[in-house]
Amino acid sequence: MDIYTLLIIVILSIILLVALSMIGLAYAAASKLLKPPRRRGGWKPSDLGFKYDDLVVETKDGLKLRGWIIYGGGDRTVMVLHGYTSSKYDEGYMKPVIEILARNGFNVVAFDFRAHGDSDGELTTLGFREVDDVVRVIDWIEENKPGLVGRLGLIGYSMGGAVALMVSARDERVKAVVADSPYIDIVSSGRRWIMRLKGFMRTILLAVYPLIVRFAEGKAGIKTDDLRIMKYADKIKQPVLIIAGKRDDLVSLDEVKGFYTTLKHHNRNVELWIVDTGHVDAVKDYPREYEEKMVSFLDKNI
Repeated sequence: MDIYTLLIIVILSIILLVALSMIGLAYAAASKLLKPPRRRGGWKPSDLGFKYDDLVVETKDGLKLRGWIIYGGGDRTVMVLHGYTSSKYDEGYMKPVIEILARNGFNVVAFDFRAHGDSDGELTTLGFREVDDVVRVIDWIEENKPGLVGRLGLIGYSMGGAVALMVSARDERVKAVVADSPYIDIVSSGRRWIMRLKGFMRTILLAVYPLIVRFAEGKAGIKTDDLRIMKYADKIKQPVLIIAGKRDDLVSLDEVKGFYTTLKHHNRNVELWIVDTGHVDAVKDYPREYEEKMVSFLDKNI
């Protein structure tokens, strides 16, 4: 074997090794993406002075979703949906919003999405099957607590905001929606999640990001095209309040504005509140204004 042939073999071997390493990294990243860290415990609604019942609902594929039904004393109910990697225990937005709602006379339903918090499941589907899970929780409440569904609103944060919008597109039992920092395009928001990293790892993950998306789709059995919220804009007929942060590093303000414009074309009862804040931080940074805006919207529409 001459030196040139040997050199070609070495170069091709290195290229193959690098390619296999990149594929392996993409698969590992996709697996980690679909198995978020679980956030459990820390507080319960009675700590805020409210009566509540534990909620356990079985999904269509046999998982148990665990949460709370919190009684605010009225006949209106709001379901609060957390974001990716979060849970009902989140103290940044879930706890203050639950307290605001219950204090203002709303019943509140909060539960952990699959693969989050106390709920069953090994993999999140980033909103794909979570839409069915929310509908199943509404079904359960309608069957077991019928007085709580007649005037029902949804509030969702990040992934939960996107889920709230998708649920409203198919379920008329939802009378109003608040979507705080909802992703508009899951693929774009995933890329921005990687941009939070620094150095070489960010560069490598961005390079293999299309592979990460493909592996995640296959592993979780999802279609990212169904997680592009723009495709639901012509189907949402309920009143909608969208909250967006100017400094949100996960959801593009331009994407939110584009969705709002399209939604407004089909649904005149839509509001967009833009706040000088980061991702899902509006309730923390502007608590008084947030409460006034949210409660006023819900009082008007449910």
